Amino acid sequence: MDADDKSRGLYAGDIATLRALTLECLASGGSSDTMFVYLQQAVLGFDGDEVWGKELDRINDGEVDVQCPACAEDLLVDLQSGDSSIEPGLSAQLATRLHAEALRVGHESVATSLTYLFGRMTCPVCGVTFNLADEVTGSPR
Repeated sequence: MDADDKSRGLYAGDIATLRALTLECLASGGSSDTMFVYLQQAVLGFDGDEVWGKELDRINDGEVDVQCPACAEDLLVDLQSGDSSIEPGLSAQLATRLHAEALRVGHESVATSLTYLFGRMTCPVCGVTFNLADEVTGSPR
C-alpha cells in the first residue's frame, strides 16, 4: 500500500480495520494458494512494507528473474519445481513468519516456494552463491 506518513496517519483507523479483516481471512487460509499470497501481500502493504508488499506475488508467478551479482548473467529461476541451483532457506525474519503462516493454514506449496525465494542460489554460469531474495529486491550485498 503506497502511502506517505501523513496519509498513513490520516487513515490509520481505516488501515487498521482493513488489516484486521485481512488477517481474519489469512487465518482461515484463503480459498487458494494464489489468494493466500495476495492476502499476505495485503497485510505487508498495510504494515508499510514497500518491498515485499509488492514483490511477494512472484510466488504466484512461479518464477523470478534475477541477475547474478558476480557475472551479471540474467537468470530465470523456477520457484515451484525446486530449481536444483537453489538451496532452500529462510534468509530473513519476514520469510520465517510468512512460511509459518502458510504452514499453519495448510498452504504447503506456498511455504515451499517461500523457501526457494528466500534461499541461496548458485549461479550456473560462474558458480557464485547468493541470496535470491536480495537480488529480487536489489538489496545491497
